[in-house]
Amino acid sequence: MKTLAARSPLVALALCLCLSFAFASRDVEEVGWRTAEGRAEWGKGHSGDGGRPYYFGEESFREWSRTPLGHFKLLERFDDKLLRGSVGDYRVAYLEVAPRAFLQPSHFDADKVLYVKEGEGVLVLLRKGRRESLCLREGDVMVIPAGSILYSANTHRSKWLRVVMLLNYASFEEFFPVGGEGPDSYLSAFSDESRRDELERVFERQSKGEIWQASEEQIQELSRLCSRGGGGSGSKEEEIKPTSLLGQKPRYSNNNGRMHVITGDECRHLRDLDMEVGIANITSGSMMAPRYTTRATTIAVVVEGRGYFEMACPHKSDSGRSERREHGSEEQQMMKSRGYKQVTAQIKEGSVIVLPAGYPATFVAGNDGNLAVVCFGVGSGNDEEVFLAGGNSLLKQLDPPAKAIVFGEQGREAADRVIGAQTESVFLHGPQQQSRGCVSNMWS
Repeated sequence: MKTLAARSPLVALALCLCLSFAFASRDVEEVGWRTAEGRAEWGKGHSGDGGRPYYFGEESFREWSRTPLGHFKLLERFDDKLLRGSVGDYRVAYLEVAPRAFLQPSHFDADKVLYVKEGEGVLVLLRKGRRESLCLREGDVMVIPAGSILYSANTHRSKWLRVVMLLNYASFEEFFPVGGEGPDSYLSAFSDESRRDELERVFERQSKGEIWQASEEQIQELSRLCSRGGGGSGSKEEEIKPTSLLGQKPRYSNNNGRMHVITGDECRHLRDLDMEVGIANITSGSMMAPRYTTRATTIAVVVEGRGYFEMACPHKSDSGRSERREHGSEEQQMMKSRGYKQVTAQIKEGSVIVLPAGYPATFVAGNDGNLAVVCFGVGSGNDEEVFLAGGNSLLKQLDPPAKAIVFGEQGREAADRVIGAQTESVFLHGPQQQSRGCVSNMWS
């Protein structure tokens, strides 16, 4: 590879891009690592599962609670050493609630960022000595501060309410003031003997569980009291309210897809968490240009459709050629060969992918429908997106002297043609047949 690169820097660039992103139409059945030579290396040096620790499928979730009226499931912790420092304190969760169902009051020891994937509802917060009743709609983003007592209900007659959550947790515990057969009331831990019988009768003997069926009249009353926020007595800085992610002006948009983003500028509570939330909706058969973030680690959750993702992962191999260095003819050192592995997986609704800062990656939508991915950017302060292909590719900013040095005088014009071939930005035409080859797929 070194010899080839020395002969033709342009070929080296093309090969590097090809090896990082083999953009070709395919039916990928596996999830795993792939070396530059094309060999699958299942979980080598990682947790033992293909694609780990960056990809998580349905099997990585566990049920926290389940009833006929709904369920709450939680993704396993990001415990791998490669992720622990950046997102080890975060958990992804799903909540699904049946029509006209009510979730009883509770609080968490974790901040929660919600995205309403489907349906509508009412959410009531008890915090700072007051009650805030808020209407939730599909596409909303909302932050629930840790310790806030909340209860909610699905107000739709027929549709389930489905919510994706990112939790910034301490120990991640849920506390219920009202209990019974399950869950228990935390009030039972206090030893007020004079009122124990009354406390048990009022707070501990309900047997409906965490999710209850509400009557039509109760749902209508809850709905009548809710608003979209803005009517409380607190300052706007402190106000908790839902914000429509899909209602934001798209940051990027063309026929191949669009992206909506809410940052700390639009939501002070996201700023406090050093986060932003976005959704990329990629048109069927299209793709997002290879990109990386400079500071933020992205936790991506697929909320609609199918496709696949690819990421270039730095990899140091000890199997590289060793060289002897003479230091008084006594020392010998091993030289490590640095390369990149391709992390790839088929993805579908419910898949979770972690993209570390600086790691180039792409998402490609399948041919049978759009692919929608909600992206939680953790550590997004002063973050920047860097695109590597398309009309806004940062590689286009290479100046002529640098191109002459890197590619040689003969290869400079060819490099300009390759780098400038794609006129669309961010969302590009997707890969065609595999036989077309990776360079033409990426750039044309």
